[in-house]
Amino acid sequence: MRFIGLCVSAMLLAACGNEDSVKVGLSTRVGAARGAQAVGKSAQQEEPAAGITLDRVRLSVRELELEYEGDDHDDDRDDDDDQLRPRDDDEQRLGPVLIDLSAEDLNGRIVPVGNLRVTPGIFDEIEFDIGKVTVAQAGQDAPLRELAELGASVIIDGHIDGQPFSFVSSVRLEQEREARFEVKEGQEPNITLNIDPTGWFVDGNGQRLDPRDASARSTIENNLRRSIDAFDDDDLDGDEDDDHDDD
Repeated sequence: MRFIGLCVSAMLLAACGNEDSVKVGLSTRVGAARGAQAVGKSAQQEEPAAGITLDRVRLSVRELELEYEGDDHDDDRDDDDDQLRPRDDDEQRLGPVLIDLSAEDLNGRIVPVGNLRVTPGIFDEIEFDIGKVTVAQAGQDAPLRELAELGASVIIDGHIDGQPFSFVSSVRLEQEREARFEVKEGQEPNITLNIDPTGWFVDGNGQRLDPRDASARSTIENNLRRSIDAFDDDDLDGDEDDDHDDD
């Protein structure tokens, strides 16, 4: 099956030589959170706010990493936006990668993004870092270079009251998500990034925010930071798996 608008960095292919490793898929879904993730939310809506529709969403994922249970190493991530953590081992890490979602992808379906490889074991944390990358880091990935040249980590294209808009941001989003799961040989596990746009353009009082208004930028960026979650989703249904080993 062909998925439109999906651009994967060549760095995703680097870790392919370990025969004992297991491929873990990364997918994404755009839509209101479901299941346990939807607790406390109001009724789900397809549009992010009244009169606003989305045509395309692009996010620059600097890195996604799975952490083994009991691995309490100090986080050596560099807070400098222009630096990525030294890659002494490509296993269990993926990135940088561009998530590029067309209008056809923004209807709640699961869209594959890429793969990383891990040695079988028990994991208890998913870490992801969405932020801008440099042109050098984007390399020959032309769509990722486009964001890099703009100094952007997120570009949202859409319409408001029938008029086109493009919201370009360099917002940085780093999250560590506790999620205990086991990867075994012969499995085809998957991690899903769920992107919930239903609160992007609404303030704390429920009033619509205009993405063209500079005064609304900070609130929209804060909404973006709260809108992305990551969880194990082996059955690709857009919900966190509930079959964790609790021993």
